[in-house]
Amino acid sequence: MKWGVSIVLYICFFVPYNIIAQDDLEFFLDPLPQNNTVINTFKSTRIINNHSIEIFQPRQLDFRISHRFGRINSGIYEVYGLDQATIRIGLEYGVLKNLMMGIGRSSYKKTYDGYLKYLLLNQNRGIDNIPVSIVLFSNIAVNTLEKNYLNYPFFGRLSYCNQLLIGSKVNSELSLQFMPTWIHWNMVDLPDQKNQLFVLGGGLRYLITRSVSINAEYFYRVSGSLIDKETYYNSFSIGLDIETGGHVFQLHLTNSMSMNESGFITRTNGNWFDGGIHFGFNISREFNL
Repeated sequence: MKWGVSIVLYICFFVPYNIIAQDDLEFFLDPLPQNNTVINTFKSTRIINNHSIEIFQPRQLDFRISHRFGRINSGIYEVYGLDQATIRIGLEYGVLKNLMMGIGRSSYKKTYDGYLKYLLLNQNRGIDNIPVSIVLFSNIAVNTLEKNYLNYPFFGRLSYCNQLLIGSKVNSELSLQFMPTWIHWNMVDLPDQKNQLFVLGGGLRYLITRSVSINAEYFYRVSGSLIDKETYYNSFSIGLDIETGGHVFQLHLTNSMSMNESGFITRTNGNWFDGGIHFGFNISREFNL
């Protein structure tokens, strides 16, 4: 009788437990495939000058200050460019899950700008295995210099930038971004200049430590008039990102003085090979509202 009771108790309590434990172990050893959305492809909404694929969450606000100093080859009289600082102050806000917007004002050519940025596709590693994130970016800028310096009507002062930002976090250290870009100027300075230009851009981030990365970006002007190519240079920038809590501090060298897209992508005056380089930095502070 005692043996019978023991067998019944064993069947009732221990056998089901062993079956469940075995099932749980098999679940952890061979889990069902899950979507794994890739995050933090870049540390900031900017690689250096240009936007990255990063999008703010709803009700997330970013206050951003950007500085560009004068050319390093300006000599000791200008303290190698430090006397010629220009500044851009901007606000960026997450409107919806996949949509953010921003506005800003730059002292360089008294330029105001605004943009919209929409996430079309998010990289993930899982069932769908999507290798890239894709973001649509659209910007408008207006030059507000006095008529003594720029005798254009209001609509002639407008310029536009539209980009398809295609980015991928290749591994935990390396992120890449490809940036087909279309620029339009309502009015140009010379008859031979083109109003519209097509540009191809590329950017990267390489993580050195958890809080420091090397960033670089380059833009190649595919189209454009001869005078454009003789007067301006392709934009190239390289720098460091340093993340400290809610701040991202970006230090960089660039041959571009302008801080809005149509300016630095198609109107870069500096030449890296003769010292036409600007030291600059971006600093941003994020708030959750």
